[in-house]
Amino acid sequence: MGSNIILLSKQIPAYVSAIFKEHIKPAFVYHNLEHTSRVVERAVEIAAYYHLSETDRSILLAAAWFHDMGQLFTTPENHERQSVIMMEDFLVGHDVEQSIIENISGCIRATKIPHQPNTLLQEILCDADTYNLGTEEFLITDEQLKEEWRLLGIGVSAEWNKITLEFLKRHCFFTTYCKSKLQKGKQVNIDILSKRIESENNHKTL
Repeated sequence: MGSNIILLSKQIPAYVSAIFKEHIKPAFVYHNLEHTSRVVERAVEIAAYYHLSETDRSILLAAAWFHDMGQLFTTPENHERQSVIMMEDFLVGHDVEQSIIENISGCIRATKIPHQPNTLLQEILCDADTYNLGTEEFLITDEQLKEEWRLLGIGVSAEWNKITLEFLKRHCFFTTYCKSKLQKGKQVNIDILSKRIESENNHKTL
């Protein structure tokens, strides 16, 4: 079992990349092919720590490649469901076992916020998707997401920094690997945002 998904290890990246390039949207400053590729890279990094079987690794990477494809075709709040539909269409056409497809689907659905992963593979994908929260890259990606929402016509609140800070505080890494590697970096980002908000508040009172 699992042999078909292993054999698709090169076809899946090519297929997803082609879809992103064919349906490229300038508004997707953050949720683009670069983001997907980075999530895949981080999934590979985390998976290496856990010495996954070849089948489990293939399931994880397939989910990483497909997890945001739905962003191109529906609203942000529904994109996980659309991503699952597109993944299923592709994999069923390549005779991948239903149990494997269900595992991949579970991983994709687990990335919906608030995260509630139930398996190690789901935990790894959630952590790969939010890995940036624990790195200096967060300060860039936060601005990219804000600009993406603006371009998509999603209301960007003047309280963006406060909303983002609350999100950071509620967020948690699930794998022991990411807790160990990224928790301190996330706290640094929390401190930066807190100081930024404090500065904004002081400016308003002047």
